[in-house]
Amino acid sequence: MEITLVGTGSPIPIPERGGTSIVVDIADERVLIDCGPNTVYGLMDARIPFGEIETMFFTHHHLDHNASFFHFAFTSWTEGGRESLTVYGPDGTDRLVDALYDVYAEDIEYRKDIYPTDGISNIETELVTEEFSREMDGWDVDALPVEHSIETYAFRFEEHETGASFVFSGDTRKIPSLAEFASDADVLVQDCNTAPVNKDRVPDEDDQFVWQRYAEGERDLDQSTLTANHCDATDAGEIAQDAGVQTLVLTHIMPYRNLESMRRDAESVFNGDVVVAKDGLTLSP
Repeated sequence: MEITLVGTGSPIPIPERGGTSIVVDIADERVLIDCGPNTVYGLMDARIPFGEIETMFFTHHHLDHNASFFHFAFTSWTEGGRESLTVYGPDGTDRLVDALYDVYAEDIEYRKDIYPTDGISNIETELVTEEFSREMDGWDVDALPVEHSIETYAFRFEEHETGASFVFSGDTRKIPSLAEFASDADVLVQDCNTAPVNKDRVPDEDDQFVWQRYAEGERDLDQSTLTANHCDATDAGEIAQDAGVQTLVLTHIMPYRNLESMRRDAESVFNGDVVVAKDGLTLSP
């Protein structure tokens, strides 16, 4: 099994981080989890043959997790030669695919005469609910409902031959069931949205656009919807420690955060390895 964080899930657009997007190489299959902004370019940067991705999962339908879906659906077909696609996700996944066909009906018909496969016309969807569990060809996937502002799921992947296991928390506040769901996993990629600002990471406004609200720290965010629906580094570390995972990866990071402070906070409560995610990060459990 190999896990590549194509985009490390910044919920706010910043040049150095794409939206949430993870590729799992498992039992000779490539699986995509979420499709946030910049996914296609991240796949290209990571040299991942995105035409080979014919299975994908959505944790939930917020813009920073699904904004590149149309771009991926087209590009993996036209340039990658994808022949089929099955999309698993919560309520709204079928409507997302239907919207693709509605908005781009004429574009699809035009491109069918140019490209050799019919991989755009046969996209299938499967609903994820709290009972969701599938045995695939050489691997298993299970879902856990987590607590966010909308219906959201964590996913656990296990490879039959190697026994390697990987859990992605999705976006969630800290909940006891997540540690049980991630029990003994090799890698937990965990939502870690909030942390102090590192003023040294705020760029000069003359050189780069600056999100001033997020450059000012937690003053206006302490009791906001953001902090009520996400974990911080200590939460993430405690979940990982309770689960007994080997490696904790912190992701979904706001702009200009103090990454070393995040790492220290997680390490203060977790005995395993802590990694602060960056785009293109690859791990092999």
